[in-house]
Amino acid sequence: MRTDADLAADFRGGDDRAFGILYERYKRAIYLFGRRMLGEPDAARDLVQDVFLKIYEKRAQLHDPENFRSWLFTAARNRCLSQLRHTRAWAPLDDAPDEALAVSPAAGSLEAAEEVRLLQLALGRLKVEYREVLVLREYQDLSYRDIAVITNSSESAVKSRLFKARRALHDALQQAITGRE
Repeated sequence: MRTDADLAADFRGGDDRAFGILYERYKRAIYLFGRRMLGEPDAARDLVQDVFLKIYEKRAQLHDPENFRSWLFTAARNRCLSQLRHTRAWAPLDDAPDEALAVSPAAGSLEAAEEVRLLQLALGRLKVEYREVLVLREYQDLSYRDIAVITNSSESAVKSRLFKARRALHDALQQAITGRE
């Protein structure tokens, strides 16, 4: 199995098959990132197309194939932020399907389904800059270093923002649980 770095180097050199493999590896991750950030499945599907088209067109700008994943998520993040600025809307996740948060309640478990709904509601209430670091760290399992590259900030800033994001998520969950709006 070829590494992302090998595939990215080949892709940068014009290998469309390498691009196809990278697309297959990352299309779901970019979709789920977009779904969590934007809150709408159609917007997330558009994001996948836009991001992969953009990186295809800009492949010569991939200077470090070892950091392909960071480069890809940076493109996805920038597209999400641009779209959120354009619509001037916070992305509500109230109606997001369970798979958008990569949490699946146990079959027949109403309590677990309610927990997922409350998490979606709380996540949707977070500031975009908090939501993005949570999604990148907790759902995409990226390192602090990778998140710093993607968000164009320092690792210490990422850690600080993640701490604040977790606290804000806790507060939003408490509000959702107690029913305070």
